[in-house]
Amino acid sequence: MIEQWHTLTLAAGSRPALILDTSESAKAVWPMIKSLTEGVLETLRQDCWPRIFFLGNPQPFDAAAFVANADQWFRANVGRGSVISPIFDVLETETDIAVVVVGNGLIFDLPDWHGHPLAERAVWCRYGPSSLTSGTYSEASYSVEQMAEKLHNPAVRIEVRGPSAMPVYWDDHSFRYEGGALVGEKTSGALTFGTLAPEPDTVTAHAVLSNGIRRNLELIATEPLRLPDWRNLTSKEDTLLRQCLRQGKYCCPHCSQDHPSGQWKCPDPAAPAIFRTLDEAGQSGFCLINTEPWQGLARPHPCSALQLADDLVAVRSASGQVVLMRFDSKGGRWLPTSEPFAPMHLVVNKIHALVV
Repeated sequence: MIEQWHTLTLAAGSRPALILDTSESAKAVWPMIKSLTEGVLETLRQDCWPRIFFLGNPQPFDAAAFVANADQWFRANVGRGSVISPIFDVLETETDIAVVVVGNGLIFDLPDWHGHPLAERAVWCRYGPSSLTSGTYSEASYSVEQMAEKLHNPAVRIEVRGPSAMPVYWDDHSFRYEGGALVGEKTSGALTFGTLAPEPDTVTAHAVLSNGIRRNLELIATEPLRLPDWRNLTSKEDTLLRQCLRQGKYCCPHCSQDHPSGQWKCPDPAAPAIFRTLDEAGQSGFCLINTEPWQGLARPHPCSALQLADDLVAVRSASGQVVLMRFDSKGGRWLPTSEPFAPMHLVVNKIHALVV
């Protein structure tokens, strides 16, 4: 297996495009289009404002100046005709942006763009009796709130996956391994993660936008993350954990009853913490115990995935259950196994993994 580490950064994508019709057929509805646009700009945060275009003109206009200049811009663009190619030519590579077209009357060159993501994913907002797309695409007269929602297209989650890759550690511990992918709702900042795979460079990352579009994210090779330091167990903890390893249970210092390995808290609500060092390791991942030294050591593993072998990774779910994922060399993918995860699961030598 090859271990690789990558970092991705969630930079803001291109701003959406609001395309307004200034053709002869839209003259009568221009006041409505203007009012709609002003309402959308009032509804959206300024950093989410779209670029404004006019049919037939590839030049984007600054939304911040729309209210003061809308009628002047309309007059300057009124003779350009109902064609969208000049704008789509500019946006052609920005296939993950939200595009809304508002107007009345047929866009004559739209058939040239049938099948292209810009046309297929665009929102067609008709104000007036005449179709924009001649029935090729769904059209509706949207309210200000509906238009603002369709233009605001933020990332809602991140997905990292590869056909034969398994994530083994990452630095944002709100992420989880689900459905064969590392998934989280992070929408800004960076994520560093490590993966195991039989071949290099099999991992891809996407930001999934609110309208379902998937935006590719660049992965940059980086150094492995530094794991947390080992810390000393208290003498009491060390004694009780070694007792668990020998007998599969320990005598609770609070109630004097035997508790099985894996039950690290006394059921008595009034009981103090028995394994405070384990509690400090957190509730989302694992805790590693090293009983080789005369005084045992603990190391928190705050990630919900823990590599146990070249082809075996333990994955903890949000409910605390642990599934062992093993690489299937015949199928070339990682599959859940029925193998149990022991309360003190042997990792290597005298190092055991626990779920707190």
